[in-house]
Amino acid sequence: MRNVQNRIPRRILTGYLIGCVTCGWALGATGWAQPEYTATITTHFSGTSQTRSGSEVLVLNHDGAATIQAFVTTAGDEVLTSSGSDTLTTSYKLTGAALGGSADGDWISSAAFIAPEKSYSVEGTGPSEITIWVRGICAADRSNNAGAYTGSVILTVTW
Repeated sequence: MRNVQNRIPRRILTGYLIGCVTCGWALGATGWAQPEYTATITTHFSGTSQTRSGSEVLVLNHDGAATIQAFVTTAGDEVLTSSGSDTLTTSYKLTGAALGGSADGDWISSAAFIAPEKSYSVEGTGPSEITIWVRGICAADRSNNAGAYTGSVILTVTW
């Protein structure tokens, strides 16, 4: 019998490259406070079928209504993956008062989180705190490989 604990991921890092699409007529005050954010799942997995999540607060400077959408550079970048290509079932959500009714109340699958499936309406003026959440779930029938799992999404703001 093999030792299951040797294959459990120890940490998960998810990077977010933040981008803004500008319009020639738009005021220059809209944009992310910093160009990159990282959400880390710090609680280790210790068995099969376990769920772990992490979050990061993003700050959006805006002087009016805007729209946020998530994109990826390469298909599959949104899925938490190890260097050995082992994957976790991945889901996301965005929350924050400025998102009003478009904020997620529940987890969105990684595929449905990516545009054009989903977009978020930012209301009012900022700066606004928007929290991105990431969740990984280990396989039910086997242990995932140990190590760091990463994913990458680009959050783009248009106004």
